[in-house]
Amino acid sequence: MIILENMLDIWGAAMWKASWQGGLAAFSVWFVLRIVPSIPARFQCWLWRLVMVKFLVSFAWFVPIELPLLPALEQTAAMAHVQTLASELPSKSVFLPEYQSFSLTQSISIPFVFWFIVVFLQIARLVLACRNARLLKKGCCQSENRQLLDVLAKSSKVACISPPPLLLESDGHGSPLLVGILRPAIVLPKFTMSQLNASELRLVISHELAHVVRRDLVCSLIAAIIRAVFFFHPLAWFSERRMGLAQEMAADELAIQLQNQEPAKYASMLISVISKLGTVEMVPTMSVGAVGSNWSLKQRLSAMRFMKPVSSRTAILYCFVLGLVSVTCLVPFSIVTATASATEQTESKETIIKGTFVSFKDGVLKISVLDNGNQVAKEYQWNVADETKTISHFRDTAQEGSARHAFQLCESGAIVAVRLIDNKVNLVELGMKKSPDRVPEKSTDKASQKAKTGWGRFVSFKAGLLTINSNADDLIETTISENAKILVWNDAENMYKPAVNAAILKEVKDGTWVVINFAKDNVTVRIGAKKVSTVGTFVSYKDGRLLMLGKDLGESYTKKYGNNLHFNKFREDVPAHESVDGGEYQLTGTANKVLGNVKEGTIITIHGEGDDNIVLVQIGVAK
Repeated sequence: MIILENMLDIWGAAMWKASWQGGLAAFSVWFVLRIVPSIPARFQCWLWRLVMVKFLVSFAWFVPIELPLLPALEQTAAMAHVQTLASELPSKSVFLPEYQSFSLTQSISIPFVFWFIVVFLQIARLVLACRNARLLKKGCCQSENRQLLDVLAKSSKVACISPPPLLLESDGHGSPLLVGILRPAIVLPKFTMSQLNASELRLVISHELAHVVRRDLVCSLIAAIIRAVFFFHPLAWFSERRMGLAQEMAADELAIQLQNQEPAKYASMLISVISKLGTVEMVPTMSVGAVGSNWSLKQRLSAMRFMKPVSSRTAILYCFVLGLVSVTCLVPFSIVTATASATEQTESKETIIKGTFVSFKDGVLKISVLDNGNQVAKEYQWNVADETKTISHFRDTAQEGSARHAFQLCESGAIVAVRLIDNKVNLVELGMKKSPDRVPEKSTDKASQKAKTGWGRFVSFKAGLLTINSNADDLIETTISENAKILVWNDAENMYKPAVNAAILKEVKDGTWVVINFAKDNVTVRIGAKKVSTVGTFVSYKDGRLLMLGKDLGESYTKKYGNNLHFNKFREDVPAHESVDGGEYQLTGTANKVLGNVKEGTIITIHGEGDDNIVLVQIGVAK
């Protein structure tokens, strides 16, 4: 059972990795060819082949190749003390996130079964197509047309094909085909032979020989298998179709070289062949032919504008670029820090240090750790790169990011956990992680729930019960009837608009500002609110309350309240942006942490949305 769970987890991770990496490769190649359509057709074909291979490599290659190119971080003087402390700590900590032991088995078992069944059916379809191609080949007789055999022999000699493929004749009419994966053969319907002249038959044979030289049948079969594995990915289908088109264009390009013709004359002859035979859709794994669909024909004729001889130097350059793309894009690499010796690599040691935040400056993190034996706090420090992964638990959900931004919101005394691998910082967690079973406490005071007004951020609406999270981190639950009055803020009209019924609450996004008004037995719910900004000068910030002198408050407000503006303590997640000497606003921390250091008279802008819902504090004025 454990082995099955591990296999399903590996499959899910590999499928996700291959899907986004293969899709990114497909979009990149399409974009490049869209910008530079003059790239020779044979190199376009190889680019699309690399895209198909990228899907497979990303899926099958689990462990990337590690390149020790980054220099090892220097250890600080306190590292020796940390090693002593780490020996007294448990090897694992419950403070680390649960994803280390989280299994996706239950969530991906059904998709895996569905994927396996569809892939099996797709592969069975390919096997049937190949079987039909073999039966078609067996039902034909070998051609005895001496003229066609001479054309085939001469063209094969020019194309360096020895021995030449079989030339078969079939009853009826249709498009000339190349069939057979291992032993290819050219099939010419008898009616088709009677319709085409000698030059047109030479074009058809040269085109099919070009497919033989390029091994297009084998490549098409491999691409079809990869597409079957990623049947759910639209870019896998798109890439296979584009690869098939590129193969046809490359075959045209090679056929022009074999016949030593001008592209314009070849295009004219191709149009003549199409006019006599018509256009058909071909199955790539069964066969390839000189005649394709209308869309394929238009693209092939358009590509002939760029077909011209390529110099050896240019060809070498294209080959070098293809090789470079193959190595850098197909092979998964991972750049890691260099280690002193192979012995150190095999003796990786993971430790976790937990303490309280002191400071983070110039890339040096300081935390205070309590020595349980002596009940004395000691400070330890590490070099932490800006891009080091951090997980912050200051908000309702864990937020991943880099150290550069995470520590700006970390206040002194906040809980910090540092994961070290070989005495190097690998992960930093900030703030206390909430238990999965913990939710904000529900208000037990019935009077507070039946107050005239309540407001907060939307949490859920289930079975007629509306739940919002107040600024005090309490859940307020209110039963909303179907005929309750629901108003939704409309930014375009700058007013609340009535909703049809309470069902609209099911569509409200998490965190949306909601105000509940009670009037006897009637309830009015306002969703969203007008975005407002209040500008003033800083006076004081004491006990979490901000006092400022407002500007442009309006005559009716100043007559009643004067210019004084009082703000209650801001939520812990309200950011503060500061402009220094008229520069651009930059995040400096949270409002509760930064406002205590603001000088009197500084311009302050408070941005809010609805009652008591402050979303941003700006300090200073940016030019």
